[in-house]
Amino acid sequence: MNQYLKSLWLTETIRLIEKDNGRFQDDDANRQARAMDGNLAQRIIQRAQTISIQYGVKLAQIRWLRAAYTSLFLLVLLAFFSGAGIAFSALATNPVNLYWALVCLLGFHFLMLTIWLLSWIILPSESGSFFVYIWSWLTQKFTKKNTVTQLLPALISLFGGQIRWLIGTVVNLLWSVLLIMALFILIALLSTKHYSFEWQTTLLTTDTVVKITYLLGEIPSWLGFSIPDDAIIRTSDQAIAAAEARSAWAIWLLGVFIVYGVLVRFGLLIFCWIKWRVACRSIMLDIQLPEYQLLLPDLESYISKTIIDKEIVYANNQPTKIDNIPIQGQQNVLVAIEIAESWSIPNNTNFLGFMNTNEQQKQVLEHLQRYPAEKLLIAIDTDRSPERGITHLIKSLQGKSHHCRIWLINQGRQFHNWLDCIQSLQLEQANPTWLNN
Repeated sequence: MNQYLKSLWLTETIRLIEKDNGRFQDDDANRQARAMDGNLAQRIIQRAQTISIQYGVKLAQIRWLRAAYTSLFLLVLLAFFSGAGIAFSALATNPVNLYWALVCLLGFHFLMLTIWLLSWIILPSESGSFFVYIWSWLTQKFTKKNTVTQLLPALISLFGGQIRWLIGTVVNLLWSVLLIMALFILIALLSTKHYSFEWQTTLLTTDTVVKITYLLGEIPSWLGFSIPDDAIIRTSDQAIAAAEARSAWAIWLLGVFIVYGVLVRFGLLIFCWIKWRVACRSIMLDIQLPEYQLLLPDLESYISKTIIDKEIVYANNQPTKIDNIPIQGQQNVLVAIEIAESWSIPNNTNFLGFMNTNEQQKQVLEHLQRYPAEKLLIAIDTDRSPERGITHLIKSLQGKSHHCRIWLINQGRQFHNWLDCIQSLQLEQANPTWLNN
């Protein structure tokens, strides 16, 4: 699965989570989405990417994919050894009962193939496969976290009925491995040991056995696999040791197995894989869904709502103009969080603004989203506690500068708590002189 499809998958996962549990704290995600050039679908995807990283959904997807690949590898190993097992069971006795050997080699294959094809008819509006239904049900039973529980339903929702081609590819891959391994073992055994062949029946006549043998061998004969002549078929109700009879039956058995087993599954594998590749190219985000339409006001360009230009003044009581600050993403700026606006701003610093109200925070973050700072110094009043909202704001500011440090402007009541908070945020302390160095 390519990166674009993974992004769409994460976006759909976020939609389902928000549909069930309400909106995430998405101000910063919306801000990053608004800052990018693109249409609504691209902004929705960008928002989902940011949220999925912040809340661990992306990590859950990585773990889910890793588990899926590991499971597939184990299933391939199981198919590998199962193929060897059915080959040995088919030739477990000598002389070999021909039609019992065919049941061992192709019986379970035809049974599962029939179930798989019937599932397309019975579940046309779902995934098109019993395997998807069982897979989804087991995932919901064994997974407790919402972020993980929603991953598989989101994948199915995103691809809809096209998911059947993915399941078909996996199922037929496993069967192809199993049958090809069985074929190799059959060839090895028939090449290194003497086997005699016989057919046994209580209900069928000899003429019926001859007709069945010719019927099964008709298509393989087109590929060069010969059919035993009538005399050999009629006399094989008892095992005969003639080399010609043994060779004729061995070739017939291999031909029937290759055509009705290996080639059927391999052909279905190629067909499903091609259909899946075509389906992947046609998958698009359905922005008409109600949950996506509700995001439209938040993902529109914020320029139309808030003036962000060279004349803006972020500090209500301190008229420092943005035009003193370079806008190429290389400015060294100071911001103040939860500090009284009567505070004396240090001289010779580019003060971007106070961040005491939601509107002030939004304006500063919008500017930094568009023009990231080279150095960003965050002034903190340590009389205020490092509550969750402030630490979340600091983390948002960190992501909008190349270098970020904290300036504790005093040694207030929460000074030691702020020292612990700074350490947990992996930030260093600095003063305004750092901006000018």
